[in-house]
Amino acid sequence: MKLSNVGGFVCHIVNIIVLLYSIIFYPDTTETPTATFIYVTVLWANIVGLLCAASAGIIVNHMVRTMRVRVSFKPLIHCVEL
Repeated sequence: MKLSNVGGFVCHIVNIIVLLYSIIFYPDTTETPTATFIYVTVLWANIVGLLCAASAGIIVNHMVRTMRVRVSFKPLIHCVEL
């Protein structure tokens, strides 16, 4: 679970960086309103996905910390004195 959250988080960060890079350094790709709408929609979807991945990580961390099962080790065989 932790690895999939980290993987999703990193992929969304990389996607946001690539989108911002292409918007800043290749402005001709957003000349038409349709292309601009697509870039904004994909950027918004990545931001929402980033928030979902971060919140899932926070929830998993909270559940692990609060729902910890305390294990007490008791011997399975009791010694009987004769």
